This record gives sequence, structure tokens and C-alpha cells, in this order.
Amino acid sequence: NMKKFLDAGTIVDIEVGLGPAGEMRYPSYPQSQGWVFPGIGEFICYDKYLEADFKAAAAKAGHPEWELPDDAGGYNDTPEKT
Repeated sequence: NMKKFLDAGTIVDIEVGLGPAGEMRYPSYPQSQGWVFPGIGEFICYDKYLEADFKAAAAKAGHPEWELPDDAGGYNDTPEKT
């Protein structure tokens, strides 16, 4: 639907939000799975593209040993517990 705008240069980039608060997680706050406010929700979406971008940024920052976290907390953790 936007092809003519892309071809004309009117639109130069399209960004897609990934998650209700933009953290690449969906659904991040499911009450059906036990989430209780003010739990942090859960970060649940890593893919090969995010990992590649992260590894490139880590190497550029001089830390190729950095890895994505596997302990970012669970649904009902509070920020200070993560």
C-alpha cells in the first residue's frame, strides 16, 4: 500500500514496534500466567538478527565476550531483583 511513497522517497524507513512497551516482548504482562503488578513482566524475544546486532555492537565497544542475558528476570520479579 505504501509502495508509491517508498519509491518516491516520501517514506524512507518503516519501523515496527515489538511489544506493548517496545521491549521486544509480547505478551510481556500475562495475568493468565501469574503476572502481578508491579512485576517486571518477562523479556521473551531474542532472534538471530537481534543476537547478530548485539554481538556486532559488543565487538565495536571492545567487548566481544559479552552475551545476551539469560537471567533477565521473570513475570513477578521487581526491578531490584534482576
